[in-house]
Amino acid sequence: MNSALRILYMAGGEEYTILPLETLIKNGQKVLGVYTKPSARAGRGKKISDSPLKLFAKRNKIPVNAPKTFNNEELEKIAKMRPDYILVFSYGLILPKKLLSYPKYGCINIHTSLLPKWRGPAPVQYAIMNNEKVSGFTLMIMNDGIDTGDIILKKEINIENNDNTMSLTQKITKLSCIHLINTLEKFAKKEVKRVPQDEKNASYTKKLTKEDSYVNFDKSAIEVEAKIRALNPNPGAKCFIKGEVIKILNASIENPDITYNKYNSILDDNLLIACKTGAIRLLKIQRQGKKPLAAKEVLNGWKVEKGTYVNGK
Repeated sequence: MNSALRILYMAGGEEYTILPLETLIKNGQKVLGVYTKPSARAGRGKKISDSPLKLFAKRNKIPVNAPKTFNNEELEKIAKMRPDYILVFSYGLILPKKLLSYPKYGCINIHTSLLPKWRGPAPVQYAIMNNEKVSGFTLMIMNDGIDTGDIILKKEINIENNDNTMSLTQKITKLSCIHLINTLEKFAKKEVKRVPQDEKNASYTKKLTKEDSYVNFDKSAIEVEAKIRALNPNPGAKCFIKGEVIKILNASIENPDITYNKYNSILDDNLLIACKTGAIRLLKIQRQGKKPLAAKEVLNGWKVEKGTYVNGK
């Protein structure tokens, strides 16, 4: 295009949400501002700290707003910006219907699944938990439904056997940014068709809670290992060993075809846990109040005997 697009960026603030903003800046677009989540308390001291996205925006002298809700004053402020697009990525706040009509060309969402599959807040986690081999991103024109808007671009990416939520999210984000500017420019010139989603193929995710993070070993090792990867890094897969909550950061599958009657029990002295089918070897774990370590290092000072019952809540 002859002139830069006027774009307002809205994202949650995690490290990976910087890349689309960086892409806009490097490609000479006019970034009107960044909307992100309010700064939260973090760390042992519970000090208020800015997110990676907020810090990046400040370094690049981009105005940052972090409202808890979109009140009338906030909406008027956005209207006065006269954006061509509002670009949304893992934001977390529901945009008011009124706001969707403000941008000249619409509100575009970068969604980390191949819509209409896995609508909602946890598409990457659900793809991994379901042992899918392909994921991707969708650029979607937002409406007042939950990820139900028309599609303007969709691209696939393979899910590798060792992918967790962080690694796959990063790969999907990088892929989306390769196509982002060209698609926004072409859509503004009416060179991209809007494709309605097929409701018959829609599936939904829900936000994963603390309760969802507990692993039970009454399933196949393949399912358990997939859940561990899906919950890495947040909220993190957990189980109880000797009454202590243990976070599982990495694990591998062993004996995938063996059926165990006493699943949820430890099979050797190196944290091999029996599943209903197959077994899970814990490779990296974190005990309560301690730093993450290789399981072998943890066992140097922590005796967990064969036959110990693992109480996956």
